[in-house]
Amino acid sequence: MKTKTRFTKLDEFYPAVTVLIEWLVKDGYLEDSQRLKTTMIAGSTGSETLGNIVHELKSMKGNYSSELRKEINECFEFALHHRKVMKLDR
Repeated sequence: MKTKTRFTKLDEFYPAVTVLIEWLVKDGYLEDSQRLKTTMIAGSTGSETLGNIVHELKSMKGNYSSELRKEINECFEFALHHRKVMKLDR
């Protein structure tokens, strides 16, 4: 299964989510950024954190710029794909 994003491993993904949180703050989406930030620190396991990130990214429905929407989608696609690779998508 080939991923459709620029990320190839979690070590690239998690820093990108941190940048996404900062981007959301900069663009005024404070609630979205806070929920995503809380999700990043609240999980007790890596798989739980990844699942919660998928949920948060999927629920983001703001009127984002096309560039920000693209980054949200890219993070979502990687997280979803990685959960499938880990066989956590059941």
